[in-house]
Amino acid sequence: MSLVIPPVILSEEVTQVVDEGGSVIVICQESVSKKGTAVVGKWIYEVVSADKKSRRLLVYKVRNKAETSLTVSGVASKLMLWGFPGLIMPMQKGQAFELYKDGRYTADWRSDT
Repeated sequence: MSLVIPPVILSEEVTQVVDEGGSVIVICQESVSKKGTAVVGKWIYEVVSADKKSRRLLVYKVRNKAETSLTVSGVASKLMLWGFPGLIMPMQKGQAFELYKDGRYTADWRSDT
């Protein structure tokens, strides 16, 4: 039996994909709640190529595990780093937004989260 490794991407490569016309899908895996003064949840990211032929999961460089953000500030920081002009993010488990460099976005729900 062979072990299938899903296509992945590192954070350092995301800006280039976005600049070439690709997009980022922000997926909410844990609905948002308030913890003290922080707004917390759990989000992962998929990066879609400009030609829409590939979708890669963002992973940590060392661990090869899905990179997650646990606060709204964490999501905002990533989106700013990758050059997006604004912030929109899913707030309920299973909701996902696909963001584009020109500020457009699309929303959908995923049953697999």
